[in-house]
Amino acid sequence: MSVKLYQSLILLLALVSFAFNAHAQKLSSAYGAIGGAFLPMWVTHEVGLFKKYGLDVDLVFVRGGSIAAAAVVSGQTPIAGTDTAVVSMAGGGADIVFIATMVNTLPYFLVARPEIKTKEDLRGKRAAISRFGSASDFVTRMTLEGLGLVPDRDVAIVQIGAVPDRFAAMEANVVQATVLTPPTNLVAKKKGFSIIVNVAALGLKIPNSALATTRSYIKSNREIVRKYLMAYIEGIKVLKSDPALSMRSLSRYTRVTDAESLEEAYRVYAEAIPDRPYFDLPSIQRMIDFYKKSRPEMAKLKAEDVVDMSLLQEIDQSGFIDTLYKK
Repeated sequence: MSVKLYQSLILLLALVSFAFNAHAQKLSSAYGAIGGAFLPMWVTHEVGLFKKYGLDVDLVFVRGGSIAAAAVVSGQTPIAGTDTAVVSMAGGGADIVFIATMVNTLPYFLVARPEIKTKEDLRGKRAAISRFGSASDFVTRMTLEGLGLVPDRDVAIVQIGAVPDRFAAMEANVVQATVLTPPTNLVAKKKGFSIIVNVAALGLKIPNSALATTRSYIKSNREIVRKYLMAYIEGIKVLKSDPALSMRSLSRYTRVTDAESLEEAYRVYAEAIPDRPYFDLPSIQRMIDFYKKSRPEMAKLKAEDVVDMSLLQEIDQSGFIDTLYKK
């Protein structure tokens, strides 16, 4: 290649980059946990799909779904991957809604220190969560109730932080149990920790994670939200069609390198993440009803109040998703 041709190519690439940066919509987007449920966001970002749809997205990790939801309400990250905290915040009057689900089940495992073998051994112990109001808090409380234990009375609920923080606290015996998702639960099992219960086996069909924004942001930036969802939906397609790429992404973000754990985690999430990321409204209502027990101000809140699937429906009805899976 001649020097002149090489210089021309460099100039062309620079111009293309400049054109993209000049027109792409910059957007900060948080995700609230280092868990496989957020794999669609990671894959979408890594393969450049946000850029394909004209968005310059900066993915930002925050320690907990409640923090991610708060970032959405404050406008710091207009669209975020969060969890059940959306329902809790909406119940308090915040402008926040789900726009697309990630996982409509609870792929959690209640994991405890090696000396704890049964649910009865948990009495008088401490269970770690990320933050009050987060998915880990919600799942921990529902799981303990499902096991016949009373949260805060039989088992203390302690705010610790993200998955790595909770795992480290359990190893150090600061807490004795926590809920983990693949692949971290598999790593814990290999280290000798006890798997007390597979939460999914309790039959709790509750959305574990989802994309959220505000109604006001949808109103003023509808096309940005549409492009984000189109990129995300195509990311799901890539996730399901390219296991090797998806497992590399999973390993990069979770820092898990054990091949068996990554393969099992990928299998779980590839099955659990829907092609069409709609919500099951009765499941959302079940979540609201759970919160109502201690939050009387949520008495009038309905599932429809915390979900806006209008853009998802428009994208689906356009034939966009059908076209993806016909390729």
